[in-house]
Amino acid sequence: MGVTLSTTGLLIDGKHVPVYSGAVHYWRLERALWPLILDQVLALGFGMIETYIPWSVHETSPGHYDWGQEDERKDVEAFMRLCEERGLWLQVRPGPLINAELTDFGFPEWVLLDPQVQARSGVGSLHLDAAWGLHPPHQFPVPSYASETFYEAVGTWFDAICPIIARHLAPSGCVVAVQSDNETCYMFHEQPYATDYSDASIALYQEFLREQYSTIEALNATYSTCYSDFAAIEPPRDCTVSERQDVPWHIDWVAYKEYQIRWCVARIARMLRKRGIQNVPIFHDVSYQYSTPLDLSRMEAEEDIDWVGLNLYRNKESYSGAVWFMRFLAGTTRLPFVPEFGSGLWSHHPRTTMADEQEFITLTALMHGLKAINFYMLVERDRWQGCPITRHGTLRPDYASFYEQLLAFLHHYQFWNFERQPQTLVLLNYDLERYEAMASTMHYAHADLYGLPRELFQVDLDLGFRWDVQVEANDNSKHNWLGAVLQTLKQQRADYDLADTHLSLERLQRYPLVCVPCADFMDVADQQRLLDYVHAGGHLVLGPGVPYLNPALQLSEVLALHVKEPGEIVFGQGRITWVKQHEVEQALQQALPATAFACDAAEIEINLLKNGDETLLFAANPAATCVDTQVKFAGAKSFRQAWGKDEVTVEGETLALTLEPYSIQIWEVARD
Repeated sequence: MGVTLSTTGLLIDGKHVPVYSGAVHYWRLERALWPLILDQVLALGFGMIETYIPWSVHETSPGHYDWGQEDERKDVEAFMRLCEERGLWLQVRPGPLINAELTDFGFPEWVLLDPQVQARSGVGSLHLDAAWGLHPPHQFPVPSYASETFYEAVGTWFDAICPIIARHLAPSGCVVAVQSDNETCYMFHEQPYATDYSDASIALYQEFLREQYSTIEALNATYSTCYSDFAAIEPPRDCTVSERQDVPWHIDWVAYKEYQIRWCVARIARMLRKRGIQNVPIFHDVSYQYSTPLDLSRMEAEEDIDWVGLNLYRNKESYSGAVWFMRFLAGTTRLPFVPEFGSGLWSHHPRTTMADEQEFITLTALMHGLKAINFYMLVERDRWQGCPITRHGTLRPDYASFYEQLLAFLHHYQFWNFERQPQTLVLLNYDLERYEAMASTMHYAHADLYGLPRELFQVDLDLGFRWDVQVEANDNSKHNWLGAVLQTLKQQRADYDLADTHLSLERLQRYPLVCVPCADFMDVADQQRLLDYVHAGGHLVLGPGVPYLNPALQLSEVLALHVKEPGEIVFGQGRITWVKQHEVEQALQQALPATAFACDAAEIEINLLKNGDETLLFAANPAATCVDTQVKFAGAKSFRQAWGKDEVTVEGETLALTLEPYSIQIWEVARD
């Protein structure tokens, strides 16, 4: 039967297996210690691990592969056999991009030095300047994922590695999932005008335009141009918008950058399938971007990609960022998965996470919808610090005891079956995100890491909109419409998920209430999907405006045909409420259902997860001070501590808690 994806994990030959794994890099560990290290992994309670299979590690010169005959640590097939002997499942990540703090990110140097492979930057001489990755230990030219020369080289690597993987596919072997590339996003040159301006990429861009418009006449009508052929169109290299008719050309380039990522990840997945990787899921991991040029909803909709995850590296002070990522994964993806959940950090990071921080952030993620997790790194290696298992196969007591307790907790409760039950979905407006990307400048490699003010990267445009598009596009602001929605949800202690306006109708219909920030424009198909959601019985809350244009700024009234002024209308079986920013709190207070609990400390966050009649209550203190609070749960008979060293039971409906700084308590609720 092979391996299939479910909403709670993997089905391996029809049997459910949760995805709780940790990274073990075989080639970075002494071969003689592999058995001991894997036994320690098992001792902590893990039944699954993950590893990269780096191209440059194995192909040591063009056409010459070392599978252990020269360096015994490179015998990846022997490592797989050890996993099979111990009953350990294995996820593999054969690239071609690895990162893993490897020199050249795991690409053979001769591949990157081929000019036909290299991506080109948007600055300097036209078509001449390579885009460079500024990564330790030295910079290197970034490959173009549109280059046919690049795919020929990747195909040769896959010809070598895929037969080895295929011999060990589950259920008879250990390999349960394979990754298509790694963190694909122009090697962190995600700014829209930074790259890729290679000939191959421009040709793919022109093909993208042909798919979008079908005829050059249709494009000219939108652009107000007179091109004779798609091949004549060059992309923008910075934001040069001065009037509305300039916008479609720039927005299409931003959309192409998203398209190229989906196109290449799907292509690499097909290359893997063609070489024998059958009957196991193929997944992809996103580094940290949840908006353009990444589009998780549309990537998961690609038929060649089964599963998309989002990586997470956080310390205790970045609780809110971890919560944001988890809500977005829960609202967007099939199986909310963090393929790289920071168990330690890379060696050049200024601060190593301590064991208590790893506990706090892990429980934070589980509290907000995480279903599948790969701890990176579970076992220490070079250029990494803060792992529970050392490269020598010994345990770091403080770290290891947390993971042992965690796996015992997850399996005892069969935690993969527990679900949050949010009644509200907040949609990020993807077209506003594109507009913000379009209206940007300073597109040099890693310019975003210089610590410069956000305003230096923005281009102020005055295009005569009714609403302030730039203000509403900022999803980090507390002072726009979206910020008002999020603050109200927090005040009302309403659990909610996040997604964006590319979400499918099927997923929208899971939520009785959907909130979306709107300005002057939105994709017509996205507007229609929101109308379909309402017509089937949903409640849509939008503001501060109602879109009346498409992203090319042409009149395209869909929502505006029905929503004429602020207030509420009935549409089909549902409702649409248009509220101005100052009315958001009142409107949501009326629309949100009452919570099942009350808590007298505003800084404490409470979440409930249910599995049938079982309820787990999570209480999180994300503050730097100790907090005493009382939680009242209507209908509770008693509370039993589910996480902690002491078995404590509290009778009655009220739970008195003392929450230490940056800590989470979990209680099992018994109901009458």
